[in-house]
Amino acid sequence: MSKYEWLERKVLRSVDQLRLWPDNPRLSPEEKHVSVQDFVSDLISDNGEKDDFFKLVDSIASDGFIPADPVVVWQSDNNDKYYVAEGNRRVLALKLLRSPDKAPRSIRSYIRRKAELIDRDTIEKIRVCVAPSLDDCEWYINQRHAVSTQQRSWSRLQQQRWIAGLYDKYEGDITKVSSVTKLNKGQLEYTLRILNVRDLALNPIVMAILNEEEREKVTSHRIPMTILERWFFNPKVKESWGIEFDGTDIKIMSNQKSFFMAYAQWLKNVFSRGEPNVDIKIDTRTITAELEELLEKLPTVSFEVDDEDDTPIISLNNTDKDASTSTEDEKPAVSDEDSSIKRPLNKNPDRNQLVVETCVLSTSNYKLDALFREFKKLPIYKYKNTTAASLRVFLDLAVAEYINSIGAKEELCTIYKGRPYQEITLKHRLEFMKKEKLTKKTPAYKVVEKLLNSSNEHSLDTLNNYIHGTDQQHTNKRFLNGFWDFLFPLFEEIIGMTAK
Repeated sequence: MSKYEWLERKVLRSVDQLRLWPDNPRLSPEEKHVSVQDFVSDLISDNGEKDDFFKLVDSIASDGFIPADPVVVWQSDNNDKYYVAEGNRRVLALKLLRSPDKAPRSIRSYIRRKAELIDRDTIEKIRVCVAPSLDDCEWYINQRHAVSTQQRSWSRLQQQRWIAGLYDKYEGDITKVSSVTKLNKGQLEYTLRILNVRDLALNPIVMAILNEEEREKVTSHRIPMTILERWFFNPKVKESWGIEFDGTDIKIMSNQKSFFMAYAQWLKNVFSRGEPNVDIKIDTRTITAELEELLEKLPTVSFEVDDEDDTPIISLNNTDKDASTSTEDEKPAVSDEDSSIKRPLNKNPDRNQLVVETCVLSTSNYKLDALFREFKKLPIYKYKNTTAASLRVFLDLAVAEYINSIGAKEELCTIYKGRPYQEITLKHRLEFMKKEKLTKKTPAYKVVEKLLNSSNEHSLDTLNNYIHGTDQQHTNKRFLNGFWDFLFPLFEEIIGMTAK
């Protein structure tokens, strides 16, 4: 039997007995959906949805129900009722035409007029495809929803909420969600980042500043996501407001209270963008053309650290999306794999400078000394790409200084068949140190061993990517701080760096 044979069979089911799906991404997740009226009221609260729904009702009333596109249902294990996975709008329209009194008062007279045009007995039952399980329904939805002749395609946010629902269902297993949606990991992470940015607006500081109408817009599923994306994914905004993305997580590197107050004012201006005489109009056009001016007019985001100010990580994997949640149990930036390597003072991975003030380096090498001193001053959150590239340069300079200080240049050149020292890559220099100069099992030896292992996150490949690659996955503050802590035992041995 074919895996999808159920799609080829259609069985009669009573329209009145079919249950609508409360988790339909077209619906606002904040609303309760018990009665038919609940479903209709939510659906038509959006003008675009309302117009298309009325067109659907008109079509059925005039031409009858056309079973061109399958209505897909599944039987719940909890109550043996049949729920509609695909075709909720069509089934809802049929229910209203059969029982106009179930319509909300605002459209009841309209539904009654349309119901008079059709013999209700002809829509008592419809043929549906009964899927073996909800999982099979999910597969069908992803195959069919992009294009359909009688369906209204989901909006971008509705598509995003569908993905978020799957992400929650499969407990953050991106591989499983990818297998259902046929989207790759990068596409899924991008969508989840957008949803997390949107959910930051639910923070109590933001909600307290917004008025009742604005709060309703924030908690609904009709927030202007295109504007949200254009703003928060802009490099200048991320730098000015102190936000970083790490996979599906959002990290607020600035002062939390300051950030959320600015976010609240930003939302107020977005919601009022269509009104006359608005001083700060925020839309996709002004974000592109007037970004600097907008940042100046909006409240300034501070980077001063309060005693109670923790760096939050917001994730859809958490049931509580309150952005004020602290991350005391969060793992340090250095992985368990590196735990055998002694780190100096085990400094906070959220520190703002790569090198702590108590760290000391005495060297006659001007470049090494200058970079070292600048690492103590440079704020990583603001110059993460500069820090990342400079970290690779610092390692190169440190290795060169070590080889020169032990008089091993000629030996190295001989091993590599008389090649000039400048043409011997950092990888080969590290391999030479590991094989010929460093004592096995020492902390410095272990660091070099891991650096040469490309499967290790703290690897030479990662450092090279900072300069030659395009991937920005490992440029967040925590990772860079962790990389420095990982490298410290090597610097301690080869250039005499110490931490008091």
